[in-house]
Amino acid sequence: MTPLSIILVLISALIHSSWNFFTKRGNFPVEFFFWVFLWGTFLYLPFFYFSGLFPSLLLQAPGKLWTLSIISSLIQTLYLISLIKAYQMAELSLVYPISRSAPLFTQVWAVLLIGEILSITGVVGIGLVVVGIFIISMSGFRLTAVFHPSRQTSSRPYLFALIAAVTGSVYSVLDKVCVQMTHPVFYCWLIDLFMCIEVGLYALLQKRNILLKVWGQWKKEIFLIALLQNASYLLVLVAMQMSKVSYVVAFRQVSALFGAGLGILYLKETQWKTRITGALILTIGLILVGLAK
Repeated sequence: MTPLSIILVLISALIHSSWNFFTKRGNFPVEFFFWVFLWGTFLYLPFFYFSGLFPSLLLQAPGKLWTLSIISSLIQTLYLISLIKAYQMAELSLVYPISRSAPLFTQVWAVLLIGEILSITGVVGIGLVVVGIFIISMSGFRLTAVFHPSRQTSSRPYLFALIAAVTGSVYSVLDKVCVQMTHPVFYCWLIDLFMCIEVGLYALLQKRNILLKVWGQWKKEIFLIALLQNASYLLVLVAMQMSKVSYVVAFRQVSALFGAGLGILYLKETQWKTRITGALILTIGLILVGLAK
């Protein structure tokens, strides 16, 4: 990875950790994110106006970009819904390590679909990143629970977490392809637009009629998370233009390191020895990914 792409992903991971923290604390429903993506489409309008890139970006966009953008947004919508359902059904420490195993899948898709050639250093680094994430979450996570859930624990949250990991890996590869064809800001805007429509349709199909209630209850939170989520996503897309998607997705998992540190320092969480061990393994993996070519 290039030094600039590493810096961008580090900043993105910090922002990603913050908006996920607010999301998990608020226990927001899927309808909440309809408003997040709607506001996301408005965030980019000043950039389009002052840069003069619009509507030329829209008119010159190749047909392949539109097709891949729609596919990516649909997969991201499935990712979002699966992750929210997983968090609603089980504790974070149980589903987090599964949902964060995306780097393993990403390197497979990157090699098979877009022909990325990864170095041994990079592959080992990605493996250590995933192992580190599992160890950080080990205090609440048990692998046997995935395959042999107790009567009190449903296997559904693990299934949703696995779906989130797989879909997260697929849309990351699609993102890499798309940002090679257009400006990252325009692609972000497209994803916000399509996901606003898709999440809105999903919310309507639920027939809960709480869209307006959600807006009235969480206006400030919606705007804050829209700002943070788009900033984090945009930085990752820019990094993908400079480095291989497998490395970017793996390096983004540094957010788990930030989370473990905050948990130990500010929340006085137990099992700190286990978490520090996982953090050290994760750090070694990140260093290897950063050095990989």
